[in-house]
Amino acid sequence: DHHVGSCLVDDARIKKVSLTGSTATGKKIYEASAKHMRKVSFELGGKSPLIIFEDSDLDSAVHATMAANFYSQGEICSNGTRVFVQESISQEFTKQLLKKTQNLTLGNPLDTKSQVGPLISIQQKEQVLRYIQMAEEQGAKRLTAHPDQEDLFVLPTILSHCTDEMTHCQEEIFGPVASLLTFTNEDEVIERANQTEFGLAGGVFTQDIQKAHRVARSLEVGICWINNYNITPIEVPFGGAKNSGLGSENGIEALKEYTRTQTIYSEGNSVNIPL
Repeated sequence: DHHVGSCLVDDARIKKVSLTGSTATGKKIYEASAKHMRKVSFELGGKSPLIIFEDSDLDSAVHATMAANFYSQGEICSNGTRVFVQESISQEFTKQLLKKTQNLTLGNPLDTKSQVGPLISIQQKEQVLRYIQMAEEQGAKRLTAHPDQEDLFVLPTILSHCTDEMTHCQEEIFGPVASLLTFTNEDEVIERANQTEFGLAGGVFTQDIQKAHRVARSLEVGICWINNYNITPIEVPFGGAKNSGLGSENGIEALKEYTRTQTIYSEGNSVNIPL
């Protein structure tokens, strides 16, 4: 209930606020917390780039792309929903991704055979479907079948022929939708990957480890995976840059978010200050 949240944020007795949610909500809480000078940490929205270079292990890259877009029905803020594929391998990559995606099984999450479950609400389903429709209206090509399934299910959707300025490539969808974009070289893809208000996560696939680290360091994100995606061990800090948040979860860094440094100096000798 937003009324409960507002009361908590407005109460001067609250010394720390942590939020996992939308960027819009984070900004409201940040503003409300400023008058109390309290600590805040936010894990907010994302539109993360997943970059697939031509020298990648293609099968691994395809599986990681599926995990980065369809795991948990796409309702993960760090998902790599902008999939940049180098032009020389784009056709083969798309072919393999489409084949594997079409074999995914929708069903009850309690059924161990299910691979994709329902979305959280009818409102979220309608939002995801609106973004898919908008993408097609703006020139993207839907490669998969009609996304609207029974109940709260949305079919994992692949959109090709996407461009950076399209709405679905700029705004967080929070559903099982992968947007495919192509690129020619390293400098180009770094510049395009950073052209977003978000900076939660990123991924790089290549067998050139020097290139992988060079690109990872150039991405304006809080966490970047090399040759994998969405792996979050509890000891590894996780947090966003830009409009994707403040502070970190997990690791020693997370403890600092919930503690305050206090300095206490205790003198053991007599004090003799000449004045």
